[in-house]
Amino acid sequence: MSDFHLKTEVFEGPIELLLDLVEKKKLAIKDISLAQAADEYIAHIKQLEEFSIPRTTQFILIASTLVLLKSLALLPGLVPTEEEAGDIKNLEARLLLYQELRRVAGIISEKYKKAPVYFRSERGTI
Repeated sequence: MSDFHLKTEVFEGPIELLLDLVEKKKLAIKDISLAQAADEYIAHIKQLEEFSIPRTTQFILIASTLVLLKSLALLPGLVPTEEEAGDIKNLEARLLLYQELRRVAGIISEKYKKAPVYFRSERGTI
């Protein structure tokens, strides 16, 4: 999804960076218009020649996390139910897995970007 960059009054860059900055408390989620982010993403995918389900899924995951963080920031007295708390833990676990997969994908990409990962063998006769 690195081809989508969000541009707001207080942030400009990839949405993954926005999530990272918000999670590290280096940027206040209250200052970000998530509606604007969604509108920009919709405009972005309309310009693409081909609709990408993985990229859209990734955006939805990041956007839903940002909505959750913004809800908790705007409503400090909000106490989630047991089911919601479980959903939050599930989301956090999926985000941790996602971060690990991105890290490993970067390592694999660097290691194999010039060399093939597999070799095609000659067809034999049966």
